[in-house]
Amino acid sequence: MLTGAQMEIENNPSVNSLFEQWKAEHCELDDYAMELASWIHQQSKQRNLQFREAVERLADLSARLASHFDREQEIGEKIVAAQRHLSPEAESLKRQADRDHSNIMKRLKHLSDRMQDAEAECDAWKAGMDELNLILDTLEQHEEQEAESVGWMLPRKSVS
Repeated sequence: MLTGAQMEIENNPSVNSLFEQWKAEHCELDDYAMELASWIHQQSKQRNLQFREAVERLADLSARLASHFDREQEIGEKIVAAQRHLSPEAESLKRQADRDHSNIMKRLKHLSDRMQDAEAECDAWKAGMDELNLILDTLEQHEEQEAESVGWMLPRKSVS
């Protein structure tokens, strides 16, 4: 059973719009991550590995993530404003998201730096792509955690 505040949030067109915007952001990011994973798989089959292009794609992913994380923060702030208060739970979720975002960005930067320094080393390619796959897995886990958190903050019939 929903509380009065939860019903108010659920029926608030502004909050519903923010939630739809949040979902669209995540879908766009998921599509890009799948495209990058597919490119990595194809490149791993090639004889001449594309280190420079990989570094460019990592930079693009980093820029997309920075923008995505900024938009997420803006949406989160608007959702909190619509709720009219920041609960301790929501505050904790925000701190965790900030830590996750920072960790993911640092790992991408470190990987990009290593890829630039190790060009043309086959072992470096494999190690780099393994690390990128781990980063993408971490990102996916982070996004799933956020989806659960948003579902908790915005009770709805269907959160996914």
